[in-house]
Order: sequence, then structure tokens, then C-alpha cells
Amino acid sequence: MLAVSPALQGQPGDPVVFSVNNSADYGTAIAQGSLFVVFGYALGPSTLVEVHTYPLPNVLSGTSVTVTAGSTMLNCPMVYTSDGQIAAILPSNTPTGLVTIAVSYNGLTNPYSSTIRALAVESSLGIFTTTSNGLGAGIFTALDYTLKTLADSAKPGDIVTAWATGIGPISSPDNILPNSFPNFPNVQVWVGGQPAQIVYAGRSGCCAGVDQVDFYVPAVANGCNVPVNIVSGGNSSNTVALAISGSGGPCSDTGPTPPASTLTTAASGQPVRVAAIGIGPTALGNRSAFTASAAKRLSAALHTPVPEADVARLMRAYATGNPRAIRLAMAKYASKWKALDAKTKIRLTAQLGQAQEGVVAEFGSFANEGLVAVIGSAQLPVPGSCVALPHTYPTGLGSRSAGLDAGASLSLTGPAGPFTLAATAKGHYHALFAPSLTGPNIPLGTYTITGSGGKDVGAFSAAITVANHLAISNKSSLATVDRTQPLTLNWTGGVAGSYVLIAGYTPSGIANNVFVPSSYFACAEDGGKGTFTVPVYILSSMNATANGNAVLLILPNPLSNQIVIPGIDLAYILDGSSDSANVTFQ
Repeated sequence: MLAVSPALQGQPGDPVVFSVNNSADYGTAIAQGSLFVVFGYALGPSTLVEVHTYPLPNVLSGTSVTVTAGSTMLNCPMVYTSDGQIAAILPSNTPTGLVTIAVSYNGLTNPYSSTIRALAVESSLGIFTTTSNGLGAGIFTALDYTLKTLADSAKPGDIVTAWATGIGPISSPDNILPNSFPNFPNVQVWVGGQPAQIVYAGRSGCCAGVDQVDFYVPAVANGCNVPVNIVSGGNSSNTVALAISGSGGPCSDTGPTPPASTLTTAASGQPVRVAAIGIGPTALGNRSAFTASAAKRLSAALHTPVPEADVARLMRAYATGNPRAIRLAMAKYASKWKALDAKTKIRLTAQLGQAQEGVVAEFGSFANEGLVAVIGSAQLPVPGSCVALPHTYPTGLGSRSAGLDAGASLSLTGPAGPFTLAATAKGHYHALFAPSLTGPNIPLGTYTITGSGGKDVGAFSAAITVANHLAISNKSSLATVDRTQPLTLNWTGGVAGSYVLIAGYTPSGIANNVFVPSSYFACAEDGGKGTFTVPVYILSSMNATANGNAVLLILPNPLSNQIVIPGIDLAYILDGSSDSANVTFQ
């Protein structure tokens, strides 16, 4: 029997590290001189302890963090510590490339559980948000340091400050306030797709590791969720929202966007009740409860636990239609899959491949401020603009919802036939259409969904008419996407005044022994225009891929059809049809 050293086995109370991320946008690349966070447990004391004086210490309440690159090991100045989350600054003189972050608490550490590999880079800027999760409204202030909000928006010509971290290294020590404030080169600010004139881009005088980018608000259309990206060193930041109006004061939106009143309610921390009803394979593939159902079925068939994360990866692989991606996603289950009978394989493949259409309805009450990010421009941009969507969240981030009872079942009538949507979990209802309906488009016609009401939701009836299908018309020119050049996508089937969503996706993977999360972007446009050009600063946020396993997608904008349901603050019914192209991002 192989003996294991007691030192490698660890001790009770050893710090356990889950992830290391940029503290603003939670990206996985950590810039020299930037503020980063570590998630895990047993990292520090049960009550958060924060530094309020300079210089920042290397040890705080027993917690210390080091970064090692080759033979170089450096101490990371501590900012705060707690049991599940700590923050520190990556020294500006950290060598770029693959590094090891190690955490020690009260002298306890472990070479396995207390360390994690990370990628140190020169620049990877993240913008702080009011939701503290890298999504939604960015932290923008006026010259008097008042926060820009939905009620006190910015106006074209104003100078505003974006607060961020990760712009790059400095020459002075990182554990004190900077002694000089150079303007960093190669920084761009994009507001609603328009370039902004930069006043200053560099370290803030308020806090170690924190950057500020001061810029003039360009002349763009009014909106409560105008997307903002900052490009630093060739890398695009997370997309955040800035409220803009021609005269300042309260903002207003046009096009398919959530009402400002709902966003205001959510931003105040009050619960907001939301409903989404989707018909078609895209709607099914994006529902977490549907993924959970598929995980249960696959686990039962294979007689082994299959995590939802693995099922989601399989579904994305099937969506690309790439055999190699499917093989890689199924690798750990290959032997058990081989033992299944042909009928079972066909049934499971139909579900994993999202080939079978259906209908899904979800009702939830969101009780935290993260809802602003979920339904705001952080994921669904205003028409004529794009957003770079977030990577996988660390544990504990994102918006949470509680399911709402809308009755024992719902019913759907329409061209696909009558169906009963069973309740598979509180607030979640779905039904699969006949196997002969295999998408990616649902039959044309009018669909009506009705519910008799339940404990939380009143009786309702809502309809959507699907009059045409969208189709990408220049697929032949999209096989390879150069991320350094604008990307034009053309389509047919759009109608003026009806909005579409153009999206891109690259799968997660391993590069240089470091996990690279999935990357996404989304752009919105009036469907009648038939064309849209994705700008370079959005494409630069996408990962490079090979073998055509990335996807470009066009679908009806999910916010195009708002409906009224008693007991619900915000409700939509959507056509989940789509058209896609497998591409390679270079």
C-alpha cells in the first residue's frame, strides 16, 4: 500500500481554496498590481477583518497570501480576511504567466487544498458594480463623487469616473497609496458602442490596488442601461450599465428593456416577482431546472451520479454539432454509455441535443439586488449595442430566486398541439413536444398558454404569434472569426420593430494547465435591419477556439413580448427558435 506523508494529508482546519478572481468582475486572469479575491473556507476568522490604515500588512488576523512564479515567491498585501473570502493585491513585480497562489491561516497551509494555479497578466481590467458581482450598474461617479443612478443619470458631455481594478502594474510599492499617477496608455472607453474621450486612466488616490478611468460621456441615445466597456492592454473589461439622459435626472429606455420602475425596485433590495415562458429548443436548453431533469435521467441510465455542470457541458457540445466536443464532454462516462441499449441512447441523445422542442415556464421571486444584473443590460443589451457576458461565477455570487406556485399545471395550445405543463419543481413547469418536432424552429402560428392560478400567482392567459423564422444568410463567411476585425452577421426573416439577439459562445477548456471559462457576448438590434456588426472590443473578450466548436446564434429578443400575469411584476413569453453557425475564433 502506498504511504502518504502526513504533511500532504493535511490537518483539520487547513485552508481550502476554491477559486481566485479579479475582485471587480470575477475574471480568472489576475493583473499585476490588481485587487483579487480568494474563495474557499477556513481562510480566516469567522468575522470579516478589514485593513483601514497603510501600509497594508502581509499578515492580517493570521491570514497571509503568497504568489510563486518559478523560483520567485512574493507576499501579497492583505486587504481583508474572513472564513470564506479574502482579498489581497497581486504585487506589480509578479512575473506574468502561470503562478501559484497559496493561503495560510494561523500557520496552517496545505500544498494541495490551500493553493491554486492562476494566470498573472499585465492588464485585465474589471469594473466594480453596485451589485458587487460584476454585473449590472457600474460604479460611476460625478466630479463631486456622487454615484450615478437611475434617478441621477449622467448626460452627454459630463465627466464621469469608472472605478475598477486591473489596469496594470505601478513602479511604487503596492501596499501604500501611489506616489505618482501616470496616465496608462492603450486604454479605450466604449459607451453604447461609441468611443469616449479619456481624461485620466490609472491608479486612484483613494485606495491601494484600485483604478479609476475618467471620461467624457459621448452623445448616445438615452437609456437606463447603456453598456460600457473599457479596453486596457488589448483586453476588454466586463460590460456594465450606465444610466444616461439628455438632461440628467431620471433615465428612460426605448426598445425591449425592463421598465425603469422594476429596476429601481430591484436596486432598492425589494423582492421582484418575475415570470418567463419560452417555447422551443433554445428556451429548453437555457433552463436550469431542465438541465437538472436531464442530469437525473442520465444519472439513472448510467447508474452513476452525473453533475448538472457535466450535463450543461454535454448539452453545449451537442448544440455545436461537433463530434470531437461531444466525445470530450462524454469521456468520463464513455464505458457506461457504451453499455446502454440503442433505444435508451436515442432517448437521452434527443434530450441532451435539445433536438426535441417543448415549452418551459418559470416563476420566481428575486430578493436581492443581483436581479438588476439578471434582467438588465448586463445580459440583454439595448438595441444597437453589445455586452460581453460574464464568465462562470465563483461560489456564492449571482442572483437567487425562490420559486412561486402558479398552480398544479399549465396548458398550452397552438400549432404543435395541446400540451399540459407539469410542475417538476416549485415555480418550474415544462412539457416536451412530439419527437417529430425537432427544431431549431417551432411551427409558425399562435401559441396560447393558460394557468388557473396557484398560491402565489393568479389565473392568466397569454399568447405569442410566431409569423416567421430568423436565418443567418452569410454563414459561408463566418467559418473563421478574426477577433481583431469587426464581425458582420446578416439575416433574413426579421421584421421592423421586432428585435433580435445576436450571440456568440466559446466553450470552457484548459490552456497552459489553467482552466479557461466559457466566454459569451450578446448584441441586440431591430430585426428589420437584417445586419449587425459586432465591434472588436466585444470580440476581444472571447476566447480563441479550434475545430469550429464555437457558436454564433441569432434568435428573437427574449424581452420582445412582455405580458401581464396577476401577482407577477415582470413577465415575458418568448419564441425559443433560433439559427446558428459553428465557427472558430482566432
